[in-house]
Amino acid sequence: MNYLLFGVKYGQSVFMNNSNQDLISVIIPCFNSGNTIKRTVESIRNQSWLQKEIIIVNDGSNEKKTLEILKNLDHIKIINQQNNGLSSARNKGAINSSGKFLLFLDADDWLEPNALELMYSQLFINEEKTFVFSDIKLEGESQNIIKKEYNFFEQLFLNQIPYCILISKNNWLKAGGYDENMRSGYEDWEFNIRLGSKGIKGVRIKLPLFHYSVNSSGMLISKSSKQHTKIWKYIQNKHKNLYQIKTLIEVWITWKDKLSTYPLFIFFIWFAFSKILPERFFTSLFIFFRNKKWLIVRGNINQIN
Repeated sequence: MNYLLFGVKYGQSVFMNNSNQDLISVIIPCFNSGNTIKRTVESIRNQSWLQKEIIIVNDGSNEKKTLEILKNLDHIKIINQQNNGLSSARNKGAINSSGKFLLFLDADDWLEPNALELMYSQLFINEEKTFVFSDIKLEGESQNIIKKEYNFFEQLFLNQIPYCILISKNNWLKAGGYDENMRSGYEDWEFNIRLGSKGIKGVRIKLPLFHYSVNSSGMLISKSSKQHTKIWKYIQNKHKNLYQIKTLIEVWITWKDKLSTYPLFIFFIWFAFSKILPERFFTSLFIFFRNKKWLIVRGNINQIN
């Protein structure tokens, strides 16, 4: 690849002086991930950003291979807990971290070698109330590059931002961490909505630094999507003030001229459908659009997540 960012080529170092780096804590939840976690860990160990700690939260793994791998990993903080779900594992890792900044990475995904460095660079040049995400390189059962813009209005209706974000620990604490009641997925969607409601906005890096493993047995496809309407209703009930028509119009006015992945007017229609259609039918409609692999929007190829 020959991408440019901050005047350097993709894969090159941005910060020449590593002595003054802030510590980044990488939080990796793990539940029976013995087949993939070594690749995940190595992608962090090989980062150009030197000041980092790796925290694996073993969320009740009972698979022999996984337990053996975790036992033999060196220079990694491993926290064991009963199986309490992804949100709980991320929260446990974040609370027990030492870094000024946090990055969340699942045990079957991985990063490009200078991902931490480039993501930190974006935080460094942007205002304080931000978090950073990158484009996504799909791996496994689906392969392509996904490009999503950050628009808070759009985020209220679709999960547009990848869970893998770099954020200051202070901003993570301000938002209150992940909702541990959300054990069927979309916890990152709700968390990002909470960040936006507190004025903490996302900044996109236009590089596929994040490799996301697509698996039909994964939570997003096998569980979250099938309960899409139920989970979104939970999010709406939790943030009732944001989903009042008056507030939605105010948020739309604020964000209508900013970049978005899809034309914003369609979300008023989408919201109306969610109110008038039966829950099962609306979920089927969502899955139908999600399964229409690619949508051509404003000249870009994007996939609904």
